[in-house]
Amino acid sequence: MSGLLGGVPLDRVAAVAVALVAWWGGTGLLLLLARAATRGAQREILLVGASGAAVAAGAGAVAIRDTGGISGALMGFGIGVLLWAWHELAFLSGVVTGPVRTPLPDKVSGFRRFRHAVGTILHHEVALAATVLVLGVISLGAVNAVAFQTFFLLWIMRLLAKLNLFVGVPNPNRHLFPPRLAHLASLVPPRPAGVFHTLSLAAIGVGAAALGVAGWTAPGTFEGVSLLLLATLAGLAWVEHLVMRLPVRFETLWGWEGDAELLAADVQTARKLNSRR
Repeated sequence: MSGLLGGVPLDRVAAVAVALVAWWGGTGLLLLLARAATRGAQREILLVGASGAAVAAGAGAVAIRDTGGISGALMGFGIGVLLWAWHELAFLSGVVTGPVRTPLPDKVSGFRRFRHAVGTILHHEVALAATVLVLGVISLGAVNAVAFQTFFLLWIMRLLAKLNLFVGVPNPNRHLFPPRLAHLASLVPPRPAGVFHTLSLAAIGVGAAALGVAGWTAPGTFEGVSLLLLATLAGLAWVEHLVMRLPVRFETLWGWEGDAELLAADVQTARKLNSRR
């Protein structure tokens, strides 16, 4: 593709733009669908439709194994994001979560708290890990492994986010849990950010920067676009982790509201925790 403003390749700029739009549009749509999926028959219809799309995406991952170029990179990225969205919708709608669906009992801490937390998301985590494994097998020896790379990156970033929420952050965004997952709020009360969160931000930042530099300087279009798509996702994950530390409402980007009472309490607590630093 032709250069843009001083010879900057358009394909590199387009990769960043596509990832940003996919993140913003996909997250907003997912929030809307998750809210709709809490209502009876609508949930069944949405999940059936989403499952059909996920199956098609899985078939697509096989079909594009040997497809390179910009189209191959974008299709792989789209497939990875679509498969991830299915898991998120299944989780947020309360269909694939875990065997434990009750709030954490009072005065429970340590390993018992960890065991309770794992129980609330166990089925979801097993499903995610199984998808990573299947995509990894599909990608063995393939020219195009972007679907696997995208899903794997999202999985790692989400695991890190869950660990940070469990360890403790000032702004856990508990008000965004849909009604079917309200019991999860008891597991992530606002707490001061510690060393683990600082190290997480540093690791994600370094990883995003490394991917960005590699993508911007890659000689091939497919490699450059693929790496920049991943770099942008990693950069957005860094922002999402940073927001855990700040008393801000990230969901206003989509005009979405959560539990107002819980939001007010958590924002006030987050401000107090940050003021002590």
